[in-house]
Amino acid sequence: MNVPSAPAPRRLPAILMLLATLATAAAYLRATLALPHPELADPLGPQIFPILVSGGLLLCALLMVVDLWRTGDGRIPVLLEGNLPFDLHSTLMVAGITTWTGLYFFVFERVGFLLSTVVFLLGLMSVFNAGHRVTNLCTAAGFTIGAWLLFTRVLSVRLPQGILPF
Repeated sequence: MNVPSAPAPRRLPAILMLLATLATAAAYLRATLALPHPELADPLGPQIFPILVSGGLLLCALLMVVDLWRTGDGRIPVLLEGNLPFDLHSTLMVAGITTWTGLYFFVFERVGFLLSTVVFLLGLMSVFNAGHRVTNLCTAAGFTIGAWLLFTRVLSVRLPQGILPF
């Protein structure tokens, strides 16, 4: 049995996603490396975080290549196949999460990183991990404090202070 050399139509969405991820990573990395280097600052300056993001995108692209090679059939998400009936619950869930994320973006600068991120994560976790209030609160607060320490202390990224005095 002959295997066609051209990508099968089912593989096309996966290949397009891979190419888009690679293009985004390359453009982001190119823009990052074009940032000016302050003379009296850390040698990496403002580049370390965007370089990490570019590396993450490249890692995602590598995992897509591995998945395409391993499966061979270029699986696509079921939702793209169009064979599922309309689901109001899922649609409302996506709309709610999108609205919640938009609200987080809106208050992020005003309220500050620490407070807005804890509330944002707590809201999401209350939906996806309902009934575990203490666990959700500890996880949201712990992750936020860890991310704040990483960004401010290790990567020297300035985060919005907001209404908190620190």
